[in-house]
Amino acid sequence: MTDDDLRLARERLMKLWDAYESQELELQAATRKKNDLSEKQKDKERIIDTLRELVESKDHDLRKLEISKSSLDRESSDHMTRLEETVYSLNQERDRYKKLFIITQELEREVDRLTKDLDERDRWFRDNMSFFEEFPSRVGKRLGMVSKPRKTLLEELGEARDTPALPTKRDERPKAAFQRVDPSEEALVDLVQIPGIDEEKARVLLDAGYDSTDKLKDISPFELVKLEGITPTIARKITDHLKA
Repeated sequence: MTDDDLRLARERLMKLWDAYESQELELQAATRKKNDLSEKQKDKERIIDTLRELVESKDHDLRKLEISKSSLDRESSDHMTRLEETVYSLNQERDRYKKLFIITQELEREVDRLTKDLDERDRWFRDNMSFFEEFPSRVGKRLGMVSKPRKTLLEELGEARDTPALPTKRDERPKAAFQRVDPSEEALVDLVQIPGIDEEKARVLLDAGYDSTDKLKDISPFELVKLEGITPTIARKITDHLKA
């Protein structure tokens, strides 16, 4: 072989080596790219698996929520039924309370009427108590008169003529006595004039500080009901009377 042939063969070998190196580099690059794509594919598969698990978990939670929703719907229906029953019973109780309130007002009016009757009866007894107290002595005198022998008319006239008349003093007149008036007693008399207020309720008002009708004009019935023995009807009577 000549030198030219050797030189040409060497050049060919160099070109083949360069081509081999180039192909080797391309193969390495392709291998790296293949590995990268494999890793990306694995990452995508892992992401897909994660998403699948997440979807399955969400689907499981959704089924639980649907079951819970159906249970809540049943409970809500039961509660609505119970609420309707409660409203119906509440309306019935309100009607009963209205009837009881009307009956209570009628009873209070009846009690007021009976109280007035009792007051009138007690007043009549107080006014006529002196007659009942003097009744036994009067009966005794009458029995004494009946038991004595009755005198004739002439004897009675003679005794009347012989008996001298007792002198009378024109100047002996009862002197007026001035007594000190208790303000609480005056207030008590003033309060008793209000319809529905007896002496006991008047004393309750006095103890609460209402010692005149002027102090009761601006008071509300709700404040009066707080006092012992003052019913709503009586409180309304007081305010209506003072406003009138």
